[in-house]
Amino acid sequence: MTVIPVNSEAPLPRAVIFDMDNTLHDLRRARMCAADALMAYCGIFGDLHFYSLNKNPPTLIEDAVSLYLADGVEGEFQECTWLYHTLELACISPFEGVEEMLSELKSAGVRLAVISNADRPDMEKRMAALGYAHYFELIVTPETFGVKKPDPLVYQKTLEALDVLPEETMMIGDKKNRDVRPPRELGIKGVHATFGSVDKRDNICAVDSPAEFLALVKKS
Repeated sequence: MTVIPVNSEAPLPRAVIFDMDNTLHDLRRARMCAADALMAYCGIFGDLHFYSLNKNPPTLIEDAVSLYLADGVEGEFQECTWLYHTLELACISPFEGVEEMLSELKSAGVRLAVISNADRPDMEKRMAALGYAHYFELIVTPETFGVKKPDPLVYQKTLEALDVLPEETMMIGDKKNRDVRPPRELGIKGVHATFGSVDKRDNICAVDSPAEFLALVKKS
């Protein structure tokens, strides 16, 4: 593992908050793989990719499969949704350098948290598949505080739970309208994770890899 020297003139942030999907791992790739496998199973390559990438949780999978089957595909809804969920989870994989980044930040005493809009059961399954839960002292889902991104309250509550100030904190995520701009409005340094994003690159602060984010944290 390459260790990037810490800027001795600037202390590390006390806390770093991560988005989960398409920031810590490539959910988009996992869904594409699951869709490919399900369409191969059903024998018809229809519009499942489009349906699965353009719906919002928590009904994304169910809605996508329902629309796919409605196109005239022969298949049983419950079986197909189970297969899709199972394949998606099996295809979960981290972006290169994520574990090294988390390990180094944790070892340096930085408090780590995750805020996700995924339902807690889905979050827990994905986190278990990645094996990253031990790095985080706080994992926030919509059930935790009764709100979800981009509501600023979810960030305020997370700061309170971590006992840190906004100016002592960084947040990184793939969605500018959920993970980057809202925390900035509270004084948190928001960073755009372009490596998992389909959004246009943020013109204030963006990184192209976990290693680049680690370097940014150490220079902050």
